Amino acid sequence: MFERWGHIVYRFRWPFLAVAVVTLALSIVGLGTRGNVDGPQPASPLESDRAAGLVNAELPGVAGTGSSFLLLFSSHDLITTDASYRAALEQAVAPLPRDPRVVSVVTPYSKAAAGLVSRDRHEAVAVVRVKDDSKVASAYLPQLRAIVHPGRLQVVLTGNVPINHAFNTTLETDLQRAELISLPLALILLVLIFRSAIAALLPIGVGILTILGGVVGILLLSNYTYVSQYAFNIVTLIGLGVSIDYSLMFVSRYREELQAGASREQAVATTMATAGRAITFSGLTVAIGLSSLL
Repeated sequence: MFERWGHIVYRFRWPFLAVAVVTLALSIVGLGTRGNVDGPQPASPLESDRAAGLVNAELPGVAGTGSSFLLLFSSHDLITTDASYRAALEQAVAPLPRDPRVVSVVTPYSKAAAGLVSRDRHEAVAVVRVKDDSKVASAYLPQLRAIVHPGRLQVVLTGNVPINHAFNTTLETDLQRAELISLPLALILLVLIFRSAIAALLPIGVGILTILGGVVGILLLSNYTYVSQYAFNIVTLIGLGVSIDYSLMFVSRYREELQAGASREQAVATTMATAGRAITFSGLTVAIGLSSLL
């Protein structure tokens, strides 16, 4: 079957190439698809999601909305029971409740908030809850921090919103830097291995087509289930790696057949019957394994 398919591919190579070009064009157009990556999770029949929905509907005060961040106040010479410490902290957070984006501010001097003070009583935490989720709140977080003037105290911004923002920004930047380094490096290595620019560009081309198709698939899938923003980096990692790996197997076997005296058509057919068969079953194994992540 694979050998017969190799003959068909060779004889109709130009139509197959045209189909590949059309697929590439459709993938590029599909990048404009409005997805919901890292957005609100669509409705799900899972029991955990139904339970969360009931809590949000029946107990909104407990479930809460939006996100929060912390203001960690500290002083070397003052403690939280000092009147000057309390005055400085309350004066520092006073502008926050007047901001329409802030839902609530809880300080150590609020009712039932004794746990917001350190054991040595030199540090205290103010919990600020905002109406937006972490992704939106991170954009105006510096503005809220700017209106906090601690006076004699020192203050550090921490909590879910700033930590998530710093983590996401750092990870995204590092992954982009790694991708920018890996692509040129892979191309250089392929040129050294094949000693031919055309043969080296083939795995890169297959990788680009794979990545574009995978990205479009993620955008479409995100409308039906939650998809993390890091899925794009995983697609790049696996798509490029698998494409180069399989292309190396295929091109190397094809060149071996040519060196053995086979015609181009027979070389393609033999390569499909050997390396092509291995690549097919290997790809199916990878696909089945990754499908468990859905």
